Amino acid sequence: MGPAQWEWIATARLLSRQRPSVGAVEQVIDGLLSGADEAMVNAFTTGFRVTQVQTAIGKVLSDSAAVAAALESAQVVALGILVREQMDPAQFAALYRPFATVLPGPGYRPPGPIDQQIAAFLRRLPTLKGEVEAEVSVVAKSLSEKPKPAGPRAAGAGMPAVGVAAGLDPAANYTAAWKQAIASANQTARTQAFRAMQDSAEQAAPHDGTGIVGFAGVAAGAIFMRDVLPIEKVLLLYEPFASAFPYESLA
Repeated sequence: MGPAQWEWIATARLLSRQRPSVGAVEQVIDGLLSGADEAMVNAFTTGFRVTQVQTAIGKVLSDSAAVAAALESAQVVALGILVREQMDPAQFAALYRPFATVLPGPGYRPPGPIDQQIAAFLRRLPTLKGEVEAEVSVVAKSLSEKPKPAGPRAAGAGMPAVGVAAGLDPAANYTAAWKQAIASANQTARTQAFRAMQDSAEQAAPHDGTGIVGFAGVAAGAIFMRDVLPIEKVLLLYEPFASAFPYESLA
């Protein structure tokens, strides 16, 4: 995988720390690892294998904190694979999501046609509520603000904690990706339809003060332009909603 893929994986890992649902799944892994082969757990968390992966990531990412976040993401997925047979498929899918589209895993479903994806997204938006909607709001907010230094989250067995990556700015990358989407719509003479997709999503999103309306429009615009945008940009623009409605499930 190249720089764009690893940067996306690192970004997804940073944003996953805003999601209580991800933390809950990682706690499940913690419990399962206590009964796993200790040598296998150690192979994924320390020693030569980890050094190999870290070196490989370091060849394509220059920022050390981004490398650490990407490595952590890979370790969590590796540990999930180790105990996958004991996990609910949805739990494993939640862990594997940062890799799902750029490195398809077990049970991967290619995304449906663009019009079907957008229709599914619009259909599901009004159903957002409670903790799921709150999680969408938190991730959306993190993509609209500059990252703030924070202490590492408590890590479980074999899951190293990493602070906010100083050299990786998800909010800036999100803004840049959106500008690229707008430019691509203009260049392909699809601006009017692009705006219509945005408007439809903004109307469908809950207008209850959670601040996700504009982000819904961005996500719909990204799906609409997915044929001309790098998939990493599409995934980033869709990210606030990815846990509630996984991108690959939109069909």
